[in-house]
Amino acid sequence: MSKLINSNNTRLVGAAVGSGMMAEAAEDGGADFLLILSAGLFRANGCSSSAALLPFANANSLTWDAAVRTILPRLKHTPTLIGVCAQDPSLHLIGLFKRLRDHGVSGITNFPSVGFLDGLYREAIEEAGLGYNREVEMLARAVEEGFETVGFCFNVEEACKLAHAGVRIINLDLGFAEWRQMDQSEREARLNETVHLTNDVISAVEAINPECRVLIYGGPVVLPQDTAVIYQRTRAHGYIGGSTIECFPAAPLVSQTMRAFKETAARGWNQNRLGSLFGSSPRMREVFELIRLAAESDAPVLVVGESGTGKELVAQEIHRLGARSRSRLVSLNCGAISESLAMSELFGHERGAFTGAHAQHRGKFEQANKATLFMDEIAELPSPVQASLLRVLQEREIVRIGGDRTIPVDVRVIAATNKDLKELVRDGDFRLDLYYRLSIVVLRIPPLRERREDIPALTREIAAELSQRYNLPIPSIPVQVLDAFARHDWPGNVRELRNAVERCLIIGRGAPFRTAWLEDYFELAEALRDHLPQAAKSSTAQDLNGRGTRLHSLLKKHRGNKSEVAREMGVTRKTIYEWLAKYPGG
Repeated sequence: MSKLINSNNTRLVGAAVGSGMMAEAAEDGGADFLLILSAGLFRANGCSSSAALLPFANANSLTWDAAVRTILPRLKHTPTLIGVCAQDPSLHLIGLFKRLRDHGVSGITNFPSVGFLDGLYREAIEEAGLGYNREVEMLARAVEEGFETVGFCFNVEEACKLAHAGVRIINLDLGFAEWRQMDQSEREARLNETVHLTNDVISAVEAINPECRVLIYGGPVVLPQDTAVIYQRTRAHGYIGGSTIECFPAAPLVSQTMRAFKETAARGWNQNRLGSLFGSSPRMREVFELIRLAAESDAPVLVVGESGTGKELVAQEIHRLGARSRSRLVSLNCGAISESLAMSELFGHERGAFTGAHAQHRGKFEQANKATLFMDEIAELPSPVQASLLRVLQEREIVRIGGDRTIPVDVRVIAATNKDLKELVRDGDFRLDLYYRLSIVVLRIPPLRERREDIPALTREIAAELSQRYNLPIPSIPVQVLDAFARHDWPGNVRELRNAVERCLIIGRGAPFRTAWLEDYFELAEALRDHLPQAAKSSTAQDLNGRGTRLHSLLKKHRGNKSEVAREMGVTRKTIYEWLAKYPGG
């Protein structure tokens, strides 16, 4: 029997499967081990994983029959463990262990587990002696018999029981996979909870047995990108995918998904990524370092950057890496907001304070007490509100509109703008004292055109992420398309690049990208050149000079064949003719 843990696998990625096709595809994708679970049997037939917890049939018989008939015969080398329900009154462990050896099965896991149950039903099961301890005893017996074990647990206490029992792979179950749509703040909160629970479990388990590996399963971790966040912020030793693996209907997509999880696990701490931010250019690495430094303090931060550069993502990372990360990030967009609404949103109001104030309202500062407040488009804040904001930052207390009681608040403020606040100060549109208060740490995000070397890798990263959302194969991106992307100015920055990649995925349905699908983006860039900031015009002028030189060089290379030149430059023939008119000579 193959061992799951060896010196070569620092992180493990497993798959919980319910059919031979899915097992074979997961093996082809490089899974380190497979769990054959009754939940997978229901998923394979189009049902929810939770159907495995219903009194439909004997879970152990269902799982064993599926394993022997349809799954094990299709596998070549991947270690496989079978889910065993410890509460089954007909379970005979000596007979089970003999069957495992006869069929070359590596071990067992405790599934279904009573950990999925709560309330009076769980209490009754525990009182009857059929609770979680029975599962721990079953796994301990399997360890004594020399089998591999993966122990499902749901909290620190259960993880410690598994560690004491000698279970070396502890699977922290975060609940059924969160495939429902969540807004950004809720998703961040769920991932934040996952990070703290994972770290608590790992610390407790390592104190008992340093050789234990803690893996995560389910909950809000549904994409390879989610595991990247977990690997950055915890010492988790891997991931097990259940519905995240089997939710795709085609085996090639399962293999692709497994490879993506494996690649992310192999990278672990990726110096080219910080949370949802990505880039290997010197400019972005400077940004990453400043984010980490800013997170170590509680000082206000001013994030400056053009629209679409990822200012909100920067704020999220500063908050996540900081001491206030156990609380959620509270956000307010100050753009196009009236003075009265801004005052109410920031500081709250009492019931009856103004017409329509039918109930007391806690403002953003109260909501963000002991946490972080992100104020986007701070330059748009009306002048009277700027004065009130300054007072709150200085005094660290608020008074609700219509109230007379001062309320102390402890809030870290991160502000963001795409405008030059110094220029606004000179024009009298932004208070100098507020600028000084907000700009203790200034973090400038470079536009995409100033870090062009990041564009090819960023394009592939976005394509891989979006292909998961649309259930499409990850498309190949020809070099001429990547070259065209790298030359484009992207006035909308990463947001525009993401839209362009999404468009190509939708049009091509996973086929290789074509520049013809992006012609209007490139034409728009030409039309917007005169409206770009001065710094962008300077870099664009350099690009234009280089473009003319390259154009005539390629015309010579291809003996005037404009179709070949257009193909190599990643543009259309129409664009080549326009450039010839703009750059005559050679």
